[in-house]
Formats: sequence, structure tokens, C-alpha cells
Amino acid sequence: MPQDITRLYHYTDFNAMRGIITNGEIWLWNLRRMNDSQEMQYFILELQRAVKKLLEPEEFARLEALFGENMKDFDKLSSFAASFSEYADDAAQWSRYAKNGMGVCIAFNKELLSRIGETGHAPLCKVNYSRSCDDLGIVQELAELVRSPSSQERITETFNRLVSSSPLFKHPSFISEKEYRLVSLPSERELHLGAPRFFVEETNIKKYYVLNLRAVCSQLGRDYAELFEEIRIGPQARVTAEVLSDYFVATGMQELCGKIRLSECPLRRF
Repeated sequence: MPQDITRLYHYTDFNAMRGIITNGEIWLWNLRRMNDSQEMQYFILELQRAVKKLLEPEEFARLEALFGENMKDFDKLSSFAASFSEYADDAAQWSRYAKNGMGVCIAFNKELLSRIGETGHAPLCKVNYSRSCDDLGIVQELAELVRSPSSQERITETFNRLVSSSPLFKHPSFISEKEYRLVSLPSERELHLGAPRFFVEETNIKKYYVLNLRAVCSQLGRDYAELFEEIRIGPQARVTAEVLSDYFVATGMQELCGKIRLSECPLRRF
């Protein structure tokens, strides 16, 4: 019997840790710019394959036309999200998301993080890594839309749900990440999160949105420090537990000093 998940882990660098813990903000990034080149598209393609199994060959053209017309603006409909994992002290995620182990892993209280996501209009969702969409109810709905004339209102509603669900499915090759996401949907993003912000790098500019963790905690009547279960320093990090403790004291987060841990992962830097 699997144990209930009570913590979720966010691997990042120390600068981003400062933004989360000290500034009380978590940034939601464009899913279409993540390391999965099929992000959001994977679900759409698998749905089409599943629907085809319910149709006759002469109906395939109508299926293509239905998707073509109602997904023509898909490139503008990206969701923005912040990612977490079920896994603590994981070598692959230290390497991939925390500067090759030189960063930090923040353990979040899953229950409170979920409450914050719900209240802040960026709900916490578990990612599905299934290779098949055959058993999803929306597959049958789409097949019916192909076979029978339907109102545009019904078609639009169905495709809105399709787009809203697409961030929650990833290619099975990513299953080792055991990912959860705080997801802001395209139709609600600026209404609830405000205007986008921009992160300027030497060779790139990235758009993101901010979920104010501290403000939502206050709205819920919860202690902000309760959100953080553990702060684990990466296996290759130059930061010591003493320096991080001093930093938390200096920034008014002394409650976290007793939650600092060192990674036990024997990650080698190449």
C-alpha cells in the first residue's frame, strides 16, 4: 500500500530560493518552453489517436478538420506552471534543476501548498504519465462531436477542457520525475496573477507569472514558515548550513534554521 505523500520537493538554485522563501513568491514558467519538447502537445496527439480508434476511416477527415479549426490558436494557449517532485534528494533532479547539485531542494508541506494553489487560482495537480488516453471520457465525447452535428458552444466547451487538461499529461519517459504542478490556465492567468513579468538573460528573455505564496498564506490564516518542511543543501553546493542559517536569521525566517539538512546524494560533478 503506497504511503500518502505529505511533502513535495522543488529543486532550484539559491537565488530562486531567495525569491521563494524571502520574497514569498514562486514563479510560474511557460510550459511550452520546458525541457519536454512535446509539452501540452503530447496529450493532444494521444487524444486524436484514441478517438480514431472509435471512428470509421471515412470519418478521419472530419476529425482532422475538427481539431484543425478548434486548435488553430493552440500556440497562444500555453499554461504556466511551477514544478515539484515526490522525490527527495534525487540525483537526476539535483543535476537537471539545481545547477548540477550546487543548488538547493525545498520541501513543501503538500497540504498547505495545495490550499495555496486552490486559493491563488493555480491548482496543484499530479502529472499523469500514461501512454494511452483510451479510457478518458473526453475521447468518447470527441468521437460524438465528429459523428453528429453539435452546437459551437458544446464544441468550444469540450476543447476548453481539452486544453485545460493538457498540462497534466507528459510522455512516459519523464515518469522518473514524479511531478506535481501548480498550474495557471490560459483563460484565467492575468485575471488572477496579474500582468506577466520578464526574466532577462544574456541570450534570452523569458516570460513568467508570480504566485504570491506569503500573501495567500496570510489570506488562509496560516503561518508562512509552516509551508516549508525542510531546506536541503545540494551535494555540490558551496553554501554551508551555518551560512544558510545566518541568512534565514537575517531575513526574518529564523524558524527555518532547524529545518536545514545536507544532501546525502553522492553526486559527482563532471
